[in-house]
Amino acid sequence: MNRTEHELELMRLYLEGVASLEETQELESLIVKDASVRQDFLRYTHLDSALAGVRRSQPSVVAPRRSVWLSWHPLTAAAAGIVFGMFCTSMVFGFVVQRGVEKKTPLTVFEPSFEDTQMRLANGFPGRPGQWGGDAAHVVAAENAVSPKEGKFMLKLDPKRRGAPHMYQVLDLQSPAYGAGGEPRDIEISASFAAADPEASVRDVIRAFAFTEAAESLDEASLETRDEAIASVSGGLDVTPGMTGWQTVSVKIQVPRAARSLVLFFGVRVRDKAAHMAPNYLDDVHVSLLTTTTLP
Repeated sequence: MNRTEHELELMRLYLEGVASLEETQELESLIVKDASVRQDFLRYTHLDSALAGVRRSQPSVVAPRRSVWLSWHPLTAAAAGIVFGMFCTSMVFGFVVQRGVEKKTPLTVFEPSFEDTQMRLANGFPGRPGQWGGDAAHVVAAENAVSPKEGKFMLKLDPKRRGAPHMYQVLDLQSPAYGAGGEPRDIEISASFAAADPEASVRDVIRAFAFTEAAESLDEASLETRDEAIASVSGGLDVTPGMTGWQTVSVKIQVPRAARSLVLFFGVRVRDKAAHMAPNYLDDVHVSLLTTTTLP
């Protein structure tokens, strides 16, 4: 039986760790009610795990995305009829109890607060580092009861009738400024989002993809297949009606030593038709190199 596009999308969002509570509950209901959905979901999660194992077997590749590892197991366990929650809880606890001090070293990001009102935005995927690119967007001052999170300006993501408004930036990891030195790097990406409509129901999303190709060789098709990325991470925040002001989202990714470029994706998934007509805003983008000093 062929899966519907909607069912496949639910599985994809869950495996990437960006499914909302409603989407997760809908997928759980399908798994319980439909044996064919359950079988296909198990097949896809096992494939995802197997691919991650292949990546780990290669010396230049890091472990799979933490968001996937910690997110798919509970639902997979339920689908398979085994108890897995205690194991996942133990894993998370193991990360928490480690003693150490995490240091953040800011890395260079092109116009992180969009203060240059004259900067040119690439139409579509940016063709080089030091450039923002994506959907229709432009730099604005305070408007629609939204003031910039940092500085005097912010990026306005114009509404779309179909699809999610989004922006890209590509970082050249070969530069010493990004910690190039032959070792894997832990990098954190954060950004703040705001919606013009206080009653909007949206999901703010950050994704990052590490590639062995140089930044100039990448395009949006590389992200659509995702097969060429040697590491990736996705994270998001559900904004419900009544949540006003700026909402900050952050993700962490371990970048393999073989990576030459890192693609950053910032987008807004609109959940209701009315919100499609209202703009969203992006500001205060940060990228940091994380180092941990173990305490005695």
